[in-house]
Amino acid sequence: MRKHLEGIRVLDLTAYLSGPYATMNLAALGAEVIKIERPKIGDPCRWNPPFAGPHGVSFKMQNDADLSILYLKRNRGKKSIYLNLQQPKGKAIFRRLVKISDIVVENFSPGVMERLEIDYSRLMEINPKIIFCSISGYGQDGPFKDRTAFDLTIQATSGIMAITGYPDGPPTRCGAWIGDMVPSLYSVVGMLAALYSREKTGHGDKIDISMQSACFSVATDEALDYNMSLGMPVRTGNRNPRLAPWNAYKAKDGHIIICVANNTQWSAFLKAIGREDLDADDRFKNQEGRFKYSDQVELIVNQWLGDLTKEEALNRLRDKKVPCDAVPEFDEVLECPQLKHRDMIREVIHPVSGPTGLKVAGFPIKFATSKAGLESPAPFCGEQSEEVYKGLLGLSDEDIEALKEESTI
Repeated sequence: MRKHLEGIRVLDLTAYLSGPYATMNLAALGAEVIKIERPKIGDPCRWNPPFAGPHGVSFKMQNDADLSILYLKRNRGKKSIYLNLQQPKGKAIFRRLVKISDIVVENFSPGVMERLEIDYSRLMEINPKIIFCSISGYGQDGPFKDRTAFDLTIQATSGIMAITGYPDGPPTRCGAWIGDMVPSLYSVVGMLAALYSREKTGHGDKIDISMQSACFSVATDEALDYNMSLGMPVRTGNRNPRLAPWNAYKAKDGHIIICVANNTQWSAFLKAIGREDLDADDRFKNQEGRFKYSDQVELIVNQWLGDLTKEEALNRLRDKKVPCDAVPEFDEVLECPQLKHRDMIREVIHPVSGPTGLKVAGFPIKFATSKAGLESPAPFCGEQSEEVYKGLLGLSDEDIEALKEESTI
């Protein structure tokens, strides 16, 4: 079976997480992703410990072949070439690649591509069909555009930290790197939309992704401004600002989740815990009342759960079809039979030394009539330089050696 994006070539100028995660997903969908890295430096992410290589995994580099685990995870399915975009010959080579490519993705600070003279306005003159995607902290314009951004600053300024944590606790970041990954996924949406539009118009497009804007868009689903006007806290821990019971609860041997979203589930919950007498309690007759008296609801749940194991409680709840589940520790998540069934638990592979014994996620999208996934490991830095320069651009061995001596590639 073919992959949906086979035949699409992507020039990947990105580093760290937001950009590489986007292009990794394009690779999983079948695009040929050529990661362009600066000679002898590469993606700065490759220098972040821990490392894997011929001598195993360590927090210190033990061998010239060692690569960061983060680099190996985020760059699966790609090709890597060395190219110095600060040199005139490097820019000329890049322009040649743009002429035969479909997408350029970059996550430099605003203004860098213009200074390098490879911004969208120049590249579209070379290839009017080129799709140019920029991912930056705050977008290409506005009062914050020149601010340096990382996941933590974006989680803060987008409001995610303001709504994460407990009412009496400090603002808290989400454990996953969503400040990088949410905008990354928005960029993939934008590039796929631009590819579809290009089929109809014959023209490419410029995509401007603001990490702050992307994360703000997912932080504002609840009516938080209205809640604040009523004096309600915006940080509610694991509770839902509208529903109860909706929380993580402690059993004898760990935590479980219970989610009651409507009156039918509330009645089923009361049957599961043997408290049908509360069905007639006016305080709890609808979800508005249950949330208003959520402290009392929490007390009811905890009193029932205190002497039960997770499995005992879950069996009773599931028997009445109450939405619930265990809260596993992460080592347990890595052994989840459902994730294994979906081929989501994969192994990090080093391009030189092979399996590392460490885990990485597979590709979560399944198609009925086409393939998707990340079969090949991340490349060694510059691994496909000769393949690209000789195969795509037709450079001779002598040309390539001369460019290496000049530190262009």
